[in-house]
Amino acid sequence: MAWLLLTAACSSGPAPARTDVPEPAVSPAVTEAPAGRVVPLAGQPEGLVVDGPTRTIAAGVRNPDGLALVDVDTGVERTRRPFAGSPRHLQLARPGGPVLVPAEGTDRLYQVVLPGGDLVGDVGVGRQPHDAAAAGGRIFVGDELADRVSVVEGDRRVAQLPAPVMPGGVAAALDGSVVVAVGVRGREIEAYRPDGTSTGRTRCGVGPTHVRAGPDGRFYVTDTQGDALLVFEVGPDGPRQVAKVAAEGAPYGLAIDSVRRVAYVTLTATNRVQAFRLDGRTPKADRSWPTLRQPNDVGVDPATGRLVIAGAADSALQLIDP
Repeated sequence: MAWLLLTAACSSGPAPARTDVPEPAVSPAVTEAPAGRVVPLAGQPEGLVVDGPTRTIAAGVRNPDGLALVDVDTGVERTRRPFAGSPRHLQLARPGGPVLVPAEGTDRLYQVVLPGGDLVGDVGVGRQPHDAAAAGGRIFVGDELADRVSVVEGDRRVAQLPAPVMPGGVAAALDGSVVVAVGVRGREIEAYRPDGTSTGRTRCGVGPTHVRAGPDGRFYVTDTQGDALLVFEVGPDGPRQVAKVAAEGAPYGLAIDSVRRVAYVTLTATNRVQAFRLDGRTPKADRSWPTLRQPNDVGVDPATGRLVIAGAADSALQLIDP
């Protein structure tokens, strides 16, 4: 198969690539009782996503590697599906599923049906796929060690797009009109139309990691090394940063409650999760809660607003009803 390689248009000069890669802070011992309820989940859960229609938490687990499917209302594990390589990021193709599972260990994108866990998609992508998002009937996969974004349509990869160095975070606007990829080593963010055309690239923080789309059409990025939550808007000339708010504590995991217009950020250096109200262009810090140790990811149930936090160190999930 001949791959389509599209040329990126840049809205700013390229940032010099750094040799370090932002990673989650190593959390200290827990000094406050975690808020809400903690339920055990073997396998050091990290990446997770919550689906409202099927009442399912999908969480990546290790040793053995795979995907655990958990009831969001009870916290009871329903089933597991093994994979070669624990997924670091998980997203939904749409409400109700399937779950997009980029498997770093096999360089493949899997799709898993909810709530049962059947496999309905298995496509080879680029080296070390780290995150994936759906838009316009396609799936955009950040191939972290290939510096490319793979585009999957149906049961095949149809394109490879140039991307910022080490694209570790990918997100699609809620209306599917635009996709962004964040280069965690390159410290840049690039925007693409659903047809794969790049609209531009710009600088992105000190050491960014996760990116998610908000209900306002903006994109939110955790700047893990910069202790900040960044806000980007995407126009005809690509993305531009429009706001920045402090998020001290090595912000890492990120989830957006589009119904209630709240962003949740895990602070791995302090074992907390921080809420930000999305009332305008600049997020406003709201409540925070103590978490279990090493809160590397967070998801939110759109139906109830329940938070689900993955505690990698404690092999558990934390359920908070804010």
